[in-house]
Amino acid sequence: MTYEEEVQREVKRSTGIFTGVGILMILLGAFAVLIPNVASWGMTVLIGWILVIGAAFLFAWSFTAPGALNVIARIAWSILTLAAGLFLLINPDKGAKALTLILIIYFLLAGAIRLGAAFAQRGIPGAGWLGLNGALSVIIGLIFLVDYPESADWAIGLLVGIDLIFSGWTLILLSQEAKDQALGN
Repeated sequence: MTYEEEVQREVKRSTGIFTGVGILMILLGAFAVLIPNVASWGMTVLIGWILVIGAAFLFAWSFTAPGALNVIARIAWSILTLAAGLFLLINPDKGAKALTLILIIYFLLAGAIRLGAAFAQRGIPGAGWLGLNGALSVIIGLIFLVDYPESADWAIGLLVGIDLIFSGWTLILLSQEAKDQALGN
């Protein structure tokens, strides 16, 4: 097998993986959009459990620090992480409001960064799709910012779902563009 054939095979394999991940992201996003209340509650509880489990690891890690002040600081960090996780698990409705605000900020900033990256990469194949993804993220962030906090019950699921769909679609398109460029189509 020649070097060119190996490269073509590797490109096809890699772009196939990215396409598969993109399709999975679209399917998960569609679920979140169709049932946003369940997805919002689920995301809040999932993040709560992640924080609780993370707090246990942080607590264990605390005792590896040199010096008593460092140990105390790390223990305080683990307690704060545990408190945040328990808050989300015990009060998922209030937690959803806090997470919705965080997601709104995320969408606004991530969208701005994607727009900046697309602008920096203008003229490169796929930059337009990256720019579109960034613009849509900014628009989503602004829409939910206007309706906050009333939208918190369903916004997390809808925001994450929409972003997953657009990110999955972008990944598929960028993968196809990379395949076409690499294989000379």
